[in-house]
Amino acid sequence: MVLRFGKEEVKAVSKTITNASYLSGYTNKYLGGEEIQKFEKDFARFHQCKYGITVNSGTTALFVAQLAAGIKSKNKVAVPCYTFTASTSQIVAHGAKPIFQDIDTESHCMNTISKNTKFAIPVHLLGHPCKHEFIKEMMEKNIFVIEDCAQSSGAKYKGKSVGSMGNCGVFSFQETKHITTLGEGGIIVTNNEEFAEKCRRIRNHGEYYMNDTQVGYNFRLTEAQAAFGRVQLKKLPKIIDTFRENAQLIFKNLPDEIIPPNIPKNISHSFLLLGCRFSTKSNLDKNQFLEKLTKNRKKFLDSDEKSDIKGINFRPGKIIGAGYKVVQYQIPLYKKYRPKISCKNGEEYVKNGLFLDIHRWRSKSEIKEELNIIKKTLESMKKNS
Repeated sequence: MVLRFGKEEVKAVSKTITNASYLSGYTNKYLGGEEIQKFEKDFARFHQCKYGITVNSGTTALFVAQLAAGIKSKNKVAVPCYTFTASTSQIVAHGAKPIFQDIDTESHCMNTISKNTKFAIPVHLLGHPCKHEFIKEMMEKNIFVIEDCAQSSGAKYKGKSVGSMGNCGVFSFQETKHITTLGEGGIIVTNNEEFAEKCRRIRNHGEYYMNDTQVGYNFRLTEAQAAFGRVQLKKLPKIIDTFRENAQLIFKNLPDEIIPPNIPKNISHSFLLLGCRFSTKSNLDKNQFLEKLTKNRKKFLDSDEKSDIKGINFRPGKIIGAGYKVVQYQIPLYKKYRPKISCKNGEEYVKNGLFLDIHRWRSKSEIKEELNIIKKTLESMKKNS
């Protein structure tokens, strides 16, 4: 059995409880306690930034960064059509208008920008960094760029770390990400001291009521979470290596019907998930394949209860799934923001895309077992087609 965390994490958390001092938490300093400040500094430095501002989730990080950037009602904010809903929801939360952009066919990241757009949230999807040249081009046009790095800790494009390319970057420490702060958490990183201070003001309202002109919130991380995160951060390089090893194992054993992503040599991919495509040349249906795969797992394994295969969160799981089932403007809440011209690449990836779970908590034997089931399922479908 693969243990999720080590004794170091438990010891770090215990220390914040048994050795609590006046510096712990936010009781006397709006900057937070020693663990929080050290974690912020170390995480920011790891991603080539000067300042880090921890918050209680990645979604909160998006909210705070947008508020600090000055996004408000009726502003237009460019965001990829193919992403997790939080990238869009926090734009709507500010009363702003998401302007959905298409993705490229290789990285599946945003690579276009609409005219008259002053804000952008490119997403480094599944651990694949967006092109630095694209982000740089937006900034040269005075577009405020908030990088959504929730899925891409440690990824780099031509040596440039995600989070350091734009005006700021936001990360998630939810338990399925590369590292976690006890299940939830997030951080904003930036090289702009004034922007960092704005984020701190928004995060912690208690110190500013006497002289602040902007409403603040309580979005704080705890000392225990930060202590846990510091231990995780030290392990991050090895954690990413495990993701990469799992990805290489799958690359070597994928059946022809599943096309792996193209990984350019000039990027360091962090592989939170493996974004593949179901081949259109196979004459097989992707959704039918996924349905049969679910049924066949019960045939090829003794039972779900007895199987050692455990996905993220220790659920009995499949290694492969459909990915995002719709582009963002097909979600009912966002339909009114549908672009006049459909995002063809995004819609095509919805049809043919597959996400493979290569999380570090999956063992090599477990991955091989699932790949064997995938191959047998495809073989049976080809015989019956």
